[in-house]
Amino acid sequence: MSGELLTDFREQVRSQTDIVGLIGESLSLQPRFGGREYAGLCPFHDDHDPSMRVYPDRQSYRCWVCNEGGDVFSWIQKREAVGFREALEILARRAGLELPAGSGRSGGGENKARLFEVLLWAEGLFHQALREADFADRAREYLASRGFTAETTSRFRIGYHPNDWEWLQRQARGKFTTDELLAVRLVGEREGGRGNYDHFVDRVVFPIRNERSQVVGFGGRILPGADDSHGKYWNTPESPVFFKSRLVYGLDFARDGLKQSGTAVVTEGYTDCIMCHQHGLSNVVGTLGTALTDQHVSTLKRFVRKVVLVYDGDAAGQRAAERAVERFVAQDVDLRIMTLPDSMDPDEFLSARGAEAWTRLADAAPEAWEYKFQTLRKRYSLDTIDGRQNVLDEMLKLLSAAPRMSANVREGLYLANLSQRLGTAEGKIRERYRELRTQGGRAVVRSESPEPAADELGRLFNGQWTRDDRLECELLEILVVAPQWLPAARMRIGADAIRHPQLRLLLTACYDILELEGVLSPDRLVSAIEDESLKRLALWLDDRARAKDLVRKLNELELRGDAPTSGPTGVADPAEREAALAASPDGCPLLLRRSIENLQWRREEQSQQRIAMQLSESGDGTHRLDEASEALLRQAAEFHQRRATRKAPV
Repeated sequence: MSGELLTDFREQVRSQTDIVGLIGESLSLQPRFGGREYAGLCPFHDDHDPSMRVYPDRQSYRCWVCNEGGDVFSWIQKREAVGFREALEILARRAGLELPAGSGRSGGGENKARLFEVLLWAEGLFHQALREADFADRAREYLASRGFTAETTSRFRIGYHPNDWEWLQRQARGKFTTDELLAVRLVGEREGGRGNYDHFVDRVVFPIRNERSQVVGFGGRILPGADDSHGKYWNTPESPVFFKSRLVYGLDFARDGLKQSGTAVVTEGYTDCIMCHQHGLSNVVGTLGTALTDQHVSTLKRFVRKVVLVYDGDAAGQRAAERAVERFVAQDVDLRIMTLPDSMDPDEFLSARGAEAWTRLADAAPEAWEYKFQTLRKRYSLDTIDGRQNVLDEMLKLLSAAPRMSANVREGLYLANLSQRLGTAEGKIRERYRELRTQGGRAVVRSESPEPAADELGRLFNGQWTRDDRLECELLEILVVAPQWLPAARMRIGADAIRHPQLRLLLTACYDILELEGVLSPDRLVSAIEDESLKRLALWLDDRARAKDLVRKLNELELRGDAPTSGPTGVADPAEREAALAASPDGCPLLLRRSIENLQWRREEQSQQRIAMQLSESGDGTHRLDEASEALLRQAAEFHQRRATRKAPV
């Protein structure tokens, strides 16, 4: 789809999507101020007092605590963990709009709707084969031996692919092309271009769905006694609709259980997850045979605050648990570690002890930080100085290695906790922490650096402002709430005049959108920004501008600073406003002109500081100045004269 066509269609979808109705499908919203805004509990953090606001007039939402916000597309992207294009498709279908020709292409040109059709057909074929075909006797016997009931097999649509390398391709003739089967990785290409072969041959097949219950891939388990040289389990490779590191298995079945319990219990595979559901544990999800990722945690945080990771009680399970602690101890989530006793796996534990024992164990699971501490306490003795030193260093290494920990408020809480438990002054612990983060040898190299963009946004949102931040935010507040003044601003000041990295990116985006679309309305500007962090920033600035009533102030007749206002509200009629604008020396409202002048003056101050430094380094020791130095001195004198008569920044 061309950029212009995409923009037009996006606006059509946005205009036909009621944001209150959309968000109201997931949250309970209460009207405020006669319906001018709606309030609800924010799903993106542990919210107890409704801090989410939905604004129907602006078609936007924002949480006043965690600062998540955006428009209808942002909501779908955040809630469904999808990209913008898929969010557009979801909302288009919801609005009953047909995607323009050529718009549904991704991943090499495959139409996603068509790919979902292929996968749904394959799911039905596999499941029917398991239930009815004679060649599936061994598969049915295997599932029965593992304890899977007929009800569970039907509910999770478990299937079977026979021991035939072209069976699926034959079944697809007249229905789907080979290219479509290849696109969703149901078949592979033989070496040397000698045709294709089916995947999942002679395997029990487990459909893998996204949280909207769409089949996106499959997991295959080899039958006992068969050749397992290609692995006991085999998942669909990455495809235009299958992203292994993002998918949480069983989330579509667990949504109600997650909501009711407030806890997500995570197993390491789909068979363990299914057995938990068979035992009535409806809040259990699984990874696809991989370690938990940041994307998994981010997805689960949208539904629950507490995440319990389940690991086998053997040595491998213990090592996996410790790796998980290292990776996620900095996550803003209540992360717990549940280890099963006697080296049991989930299936064995449930068969031997039942669902109630499982629930008790999950409820008692220690926090990730506590789990690591207790593990080290068993490894080293706290009865000796050396043992305490080892525990301290290992725990501090854990913090050093944790991604983004230096930007996390939990860092201080963890250090204070260590001080209390090891009987060591917190100052000494912080000193040792700094050493381990900077020295070689035993120091741990941080696996990820803090995210500067997130840190910079957080600093703004939390009110940790510098003078420069204030000046730059004042300009962006005006331009976000009144983007019709972007042309006037662009004539006077470039984006390079902004120091804050995210504010500079936002102003650049505003100028780019202006170049493409001309004069913009406030809601159109926000919807045209596709970067989610910049959209959040724009909405935050928009809220600040509205709280200051900048729109009214910008429309006052005091455009030149010396014209009287008209009427009791101070708002001029259109004719007066046009006349005042025409008389304005630069075509800018007073507030905008002053904001730009403040930034220009800041740049001049910087220039004068450099001049002063040059003057201090010039001369030959005889107090005589060369011509260049004399010119600099004259510039400095002129600057100081102007500064003496200039008003302070407003």
